[in-house]
Amino acid sequence: MINKLSRFIVVGFLSTLINYLVFNITYTFSGNIVLSSYLGYFLGLINSFIFGKKWVFNVQTKISFFKKFLYLIVYFIGGTMMSFIIFKLQGFGINYKLAWFIGANFSFANNFLCSKYIIFNK
Repeated sequence: MINKLSRFIVVGFLSTLINYLVFNITYTFSGNIVLSSYLGYFLGLINSFIFGKKWVFNVQTKISFFKKFLYLIVYFIGGTMMSFIIFKLQGFGINYKLAWFIGANFSFANNFLCSKYIIFNK
């Protein structure tokens, strides 16, 4: 469990870095916080799936369509939850970068637990 969590954190940092950079670049140019949040999250999602399957959870078999669909649902819920938190906190006057960080932590917990116990379980 510790090994999987450690690897998930490494992949999460890389995916989060991708997410954060895309979020900031998109927000800088568009000013649309929801679009920026979803786009960054989606690109981080792709990275997370690839490395989560192969490196974190060591799944060598093909993932069924149903599990891929569940993965998208789990991460969509995480992304929606993150975007909602960012939107609400920014509405309370909290800096968008801090709001993003808080939202990302809620999303992280959702994504790890569901990946481990629902998506990549053996």
